[in-house]
Amino acid sequence: MTTRISDSARHLWFLRATWPPLLLAVGCLSLSSLNAHLWWGLLCLAGAGLLCFDSLARHREFRVLRHSVRIAEGLTGEALARFRAARTTWCSRRAAIAAAHAEGFGADARALVEGWGYKPWHVFPDRAFTRSSPFFKPAFWLSVLGVRR
Repeated sequence: MTTRISDSARHLWFLRATWPPLLLAVGCLSLSSLNAHLWWGLLCLAGAGLLCFDSLARHREFRVLRHSVRIAEGLTGEALARFRAARTTWCSRRAAIAAAHAEGFGADARALVEGWGYKPWHVFPDRAFTRSSPFFKPAFWLSVLGVRR
């Protein structure tokens, strides 16, 4: 017997996959109210816009990962390769875990992430504070904007 997912449940999965950048965007917008300077407000608005683009990119990543997990019937093969590729940033890990959880493989996904040594407080990308920081690479910013992964 196949259980159909209601539209409201689909929206909940969207929020599970994209809540980190959305929460950071709300934080950015609330920071804009702390100071009356125009440059501060514009900077916070730009940050919130960037995070909204990141949220859309994580939703796209969630859909692709969920489809891969569904086709592979678990975290094997291509789905596992995509899951591994999504492990380097907090937002991507959240989207990947949500995709696996949506297909019934949430425990496997969490075990993999914990096996790789990631903890819930690991919010910065891998190697964020080194010379090879992803913040200095165009590929990172293109993935944030959703142009490529």
